[in-house]
Amino acid sequence: MPDQTDDPKAALEIFAEAVVELLQDAELIYANPGERAIVARLVQLLPSRFPGWSVGSEWNRREDVAKRLRHGVTEDDLVREGLIVPDIIVHRVGKRENLLIIEVKKANNKHYDGDIWKLEGMTDQRGDYGYAAGLHIALDLPAGQVRLCDVYVNGEQDPDLGDWMRTLLPYAAAGV
Repeated sequence: MPDQTDDPKAALEIFAEAVVELLQDAELIYANPGERAIVARLVQLLPSRFPGWSVGSEWNRREDVAKRLRHGVTEDDLVREGLIVPDIIVHRVGKRENLLIIEVKKANNKHYDGDIWKLEGMTDQRGDYGYAAGLHIALDLPAGQVRLCDVYVNGEQDPDLGDWMRTLLPYAAAGV
């Protein structure tokens, strides 16, 4: 299997398949649960799709140290504001082999600033984590659609990868 950290497109495509499956889950659509339950269901769908990788939600530590992000944070603010808890990560434990970081929102939650900060910082290859790609996704379960889908690579949004990713999903922009 090729190293997906060199070309995150394959990993994003695999994740898109899991999102499509999630959006067809009649019980989940009926219940329309909160973000944590949606994330938990996505995490259940991923391990078999990423053999050799660890998939986790809300990992807030690297070994015995709380994860902190220095991206755009002064040293004085680091202790207070730099703590990070990603929604979903695909990585290899104990190594700096970090494939995907995913931030999930329900379509009606527009509080994106913290997610964008995390995705920019965690995908910055000069930073402490260097994830190959980050994905910011907002789901409208009752409609069975993705309302937001942005991809981050090398610390910034990648419009071309975002456009490509949206073609793999039942996507309708918010307000459509």
